[in-house]
Amino acid sequence: MADYAIGLSFHKAHRTIVRAIGLNAPCRYYATRSQAGMITLPTLDTGNSYVEIQGVTQADFSISDNNQDFRLLGDEGWNDSVITGSSVQASCTAYFLKDAEIPAGGQCPQFRGDYDEGFALIERSRYDKDFEIYVEFLKELGQADGATGNYIYDFTGFNACIQNYSESLNAEGLTEVSFDMMSRGKPVFGRYDNGSSQIVFGNVQSSLLFLESGVRQVAVVPADNASAISVSGNLTATFTSDGTAALTQLALGQVDGSGFELTNASTGAKVSATVTQGTGGSAHVFTINPDASLAAGTIFTLNVLDGAVTQAVDANGAASASGVKKALQGTKVSFRTA
Repeated sequence: MADYAIGLSFHKAHRTIVRAIGLNAPCRYYATRSQAGMITLPTLDTGNSYVEIQGVTQADFSISDNNQDFRLLGDEGWNDSVITGSSVQASCTAYFLKDAEIPAGGQCPQFRGDYDEGFALIERSRYDKDFEIYVEFLKELGQADGATGNYIYDFTGFNACIQNYSESLNAEGLTEVSFDMMSRGKPVFGRYDNGSSQIVFGNVQSSLLFLESGVRQVAVVPADNASAISVSGNLTATFTSDGTAALTQLALGQVDGSGFELTNASTGAKVSATVTQGTGGSAHVFTINPDASLAAGTIFTLNVLDGAVTQAVDANGAASASGVKKALQGTKVSFRTA
């Protein structure tokens, strides 16, 4: 038997993709399995997309069966049992990861002041105990029929609640986290056929649409370093592709407008303001209306945070009503009142 390439039949653990989707309750996703054991992935709602959970160093996967013992009168004293239910638990260890984005036209990633897209799903469980994710473990088995067939994956997909989050901190090592993914509802197992191409994984993930001349840009009024600005006027942020053509499929990233921060530049005090999005042909214009007149002769800063505005885009980055909502890069301007 040793004459055969036994080792080539083994699965290499690093060829496993872990990807997930943050769920909005009560939404849950379920793959379907054919009689032949082949998997059809769930159809995702508009605005949802897979995020790879990167940085996982270990995953202990188990199926726990609830074996219920019972006795009957007149059974001669022997127990019987029946499996009355099952659950899936994936106990994972991963690195604590920060976000990296590659700017438009650039090569080197930048830290954007956020968590990595996959880790953000895990981190959220620290404070939101009702938060659930849909997660898939895909073990790449390889290309069937030599180099001519489709890429086949062993598939496990289930909805899960993240529990037992803990961190490991020490001065000599990297910060690690451990957590358990506890299944909710029915898990689905089987083989997934991805066609003639492999699932791409391990790349820098991007959830940010960078401002780029001729593609996406924003004009803020008042302009940066403007002076003699009226203390009772509104501020606007207008998103276009080239200064005139309006960007479409835009929305507030935070419905309360908190992604737009107006502050007193010298004291850092935040100015209370109401943020609204235009309608119809003005849906690319966002208005910041201070709740009271600004102080005269004072420098203020408007910080439009990354993700204060989102755009729904397709796989090519073009605006699409059925696309995935992604955060737009923000900007910052300072001005002085009259």
